[in-house]
Amino acid sequence: MTEKKYDLQGANARLDDALDRLELQLRETRQQLGATHDLEIKVQHLAKERTRLAAELEKTSSRASEIESSAKQVSRRIMGAMEKVQLALNGENEAG
Repeated sequence: MTEKKYDLQGANARLDDALDRLELQLRETRQQLGATHDLEIKVQHLAKERTRLAAELEKTSSRASEIESSAKQVSRRIMGAMEKVQLALNGENEAG
């Protein structure tokens, strides 16, 4: 039988190096996962904000339409009142 010689110190050093690389990779992975999680939270907040702003825009647009409609109605009333005043003035001038 052949006798195998083991370099226990060398094997131990290689194991330590491998564990160090593994720990480093684990730290980097945790940092990346943390950054990804932070981004996911930010995206969720942005989506909620977008939804809120879209609802607010819809509400504001609806209110603007109401105001525009009211302004047209007021304009028609003013024009009608001006026509009546003009007719009254013309009638007074003709009578005078």
